[in-house]
Amino acid sequence: MRILFLHEVNYLLKPIFEMHEFPEYLAEREHQVGFAQFPEGESKEALKTLPWKQEIEGRAVKNVNLTLYTPKTKSSGLVGRLMATAKFGREFKRILEDFNPDVVVSLAVPTSGWQALRVSRRANIPYLFRALDVSHKIRKSIFSGLILQAEKYIYRSADWVSANNPAMLEYCVSLGAEATRSSVELPPLNLSHFAPQAGWRAQIRGKLGIPADAKVVLYMGSFFYFSGLPDLIESFAKTRSENQVLVLIGGGEQEDELIALTQRLNLDSSVLFTGFVSFDELPKYLAIADVAVNPMMPSLVSNAAFPNKIIQYLAASLPVVSTRLKGVEATFPVSTALTLVASPNQVFSAANELLTLNERSEIAEKARMLVGSKFEASSAVDQFERLLISVSEV
Repeated sequence: MRILFLHEVNYLLKPIFEMHEFPEYLAEREHQVGFAQFPEGESKEALKTLPWKQEIEGRAVKNVNLTLYTPKTKSSGLVGRLMATAKFGREFKRILEDFNPDVVVSLAVPTSGWQALRVSRRANIPYLFRALDVSHKIRKSIFSGLILQAEKYIYRSADWVSANNPAMLEYCVSLGAEATRSSVELPPLNLSHFAPQAGWRAQIRGKLGIPADAKVVLYMGSFFYFSGLPDLIESFAKTRSENQVLVLIGGGEQEDELIALTQRLNLDSSVLFTGFVSFDELPKYLAIADVAVNPMMPSLVSNAAFPNKIIQYLAASLPVVSTRLKGVEATFPVSTALTLVASPNQVFSAANELLTLNERSEIAEKARMLVGSKFEASSAVDQFERLLISVSEV
């Protein structure tokens, strides 16, 4: 098959998640795969030389190639997005003519998703929307109302809506997606990539200056406004022990606020910010932890979303504490490897309890078994591949 993916972020710069994994696993199965991106984060100088079409190597899966399309723009920021919103329909028509896909898979909404849907329908090319989050709530924006209308149009009009968890599917159906043309396909997970290896723990702890006997609570991901990280840090300040360290991997819109909070609470030596870590290095950093956390504030956006970090934590043999989110609760059975609490300010106390347990090897085994049964890459890609074939044949 010829499969054209679409998202309104930078394929080459965005931290690796399923927008890279599904396309690259499908390319590994000898499908012809293209990807249309928006080059956010690129400098004005880089935009001048960025090719409209190029062959790139996979980022999550080595030794595969994809065709990457980058519509021309003079800005990778808000101005560029607004221009792309107006121009993308014409740009996407050109991409369709060049790539000639059997099916379009879109993860995009306002910048390019609804325009691509209109163009695909006129070209009689099936359009599958892959729903990962509540687009109009993912960032605070004066355009939230317009983005919501774009969501509704896509859910109603796509040939199929594929959600990454049951709560996300419920949300899409509530806004107009037809239940008979919607389904849940869980994201893929490379279990072997995240399997902890001997030596990693000591190596990275040494690099970060963390004592060998310290108890490490770890968060990994974007610092969104709904992350719950301020509550986590404040709880850590109130109840931590001397040998406990909180490690925050990632970055984002809350970063300055979190650093200032850490300084105000005199936690500079016990709260470590690593910045973003590459996909290849991430398993090594997860290996330093004793417990991993997801303190997201329960809300529409976090309840519908499925935090990919949770399955990566579990694959790294870590016990996990998360706020009780609908998407997480609907996906996982009750397990000693995953503790759910009501609010972000309860996350550290629950993590603290896990730090006292001696059954780490037993919990580690259960963690990997929990994700292996649901997210193992080959079975997840099998399911998504079957869906694409059926949608392309309609």
